[in-house]
Amino acid sequence: MRRLVSAFLVFGLALASTATAAADPQTIPNGPWVQDSQQVRLERLHSYDEMVKALRQIQRQSKGRVSLETVGRSNEGRDLYLAKVGTGPTKVLYITQQHGNEPLGTEAALQLLQRLGNGGAGWDAILRKVTLLVIPKVNPDGSERFQRQNHDPDCSGAFCTPGVGFDVNRWHDPAVAPEDNPVPEAAAVQRVAIRYQPAMVVDYHHQGSYRSDDGDLITTSIFWPNHPDAPAPAVALSRQMCLAIFDTLMHYGFAEVSQYPGTLPRGIARNSYGIRGAGSVLVEMRGDIGQKSSGMLVRTAYATMGALLESVAEGTVFTLDPARADEIPLRGDFVDDPHEE
Repeated sequence: MRRLVSAFLVFGLALASTATAAADPQTIPNGPWVQDSQQVRLERLHSYDEMVKALRQIQRQSKGRVSLETVGRSNEGRDLYLAKVGTGPTKVLYITQQHGNEPLGTEAALQLLQRLGNGGAGWDAILRKVTLLVIPKVNPDGSERFQRQNHDPDCSGAFCTPGVGFDVNRWHDPAVAPEDNPVPEAAAVQRVAIRYQPAMVVDYHHQGSYRSDDGDLITTSIFWPNHPDAPAPAVALSRQMCLAIFDTLMHYGFAEVSQYPGTLPRGIARNSYGIRGAGSVLVEMRGDIGQKSSGMLVRTAYATMGALLESVAEGTVFTLDPARADEIPLRGDFVDDPHEE
């Protein structure tokens, strides 16, 4: 499984930096990317317009390997894009930046699409087995403001911050039809899931900084659906996906991986798409960092994306023992000052 993952890791990663942002730690669930005291420049992260330009360039340079379509619009009217690459029967959906201030999954997804668009024998073999679907920067209005919520100051009701907007990652409940969903960004992801019926869904976020029981800083936390309505086969597949990610990252030694202490709401993407019957995984990258550590985190997210695709194409993910996921270490204590070392 790790032959092509090694190539993913050595592929050049053009990284992102940032504008000052502030956020209070929110650890259940998800969390801020930066803290109040940090000065971080955002110029090298892709803005929405820059992301669209990059996607179109990837499409052109791929000579038809990568296709784009719009699958909805944000509350402020920005187009939401779906990128597709591959012709395989197993569909895998990656979604990034549901929370606007959690950006590095988007950067990793753009680099992944660029690499797959370039092709090569190994990649072509994977993409004959897998069709990859990517919705990058699901919350473009929030990303432009570097805030967690979408932009809907008139919102009301559940998971609304008055005067700001909705938490997009609370509005994927299968019981809410896309046409009835008050959060257009979540509704777009729902429509993609209904239309393409992906076998696997992976949702990328950031959390705060935490330590393992051994005192090491956690770089990545992962988790599967834990809502009781998620069918057992979907939960088992989700656990296997977590193990494919865990085994790869721990093998390369540049990541410290833990279980994320996931909560139960049906509208969280991790639970919702598990309830729909897909393997569904949350990937939480470490937050509370400046640009010095961002390259490593993009590389880590990029490795999880590549490892899962390769594992699916080779079929090894389906041979993993789902029960072994319980051995992934639990996340430790929150670090009040992640810069103390």
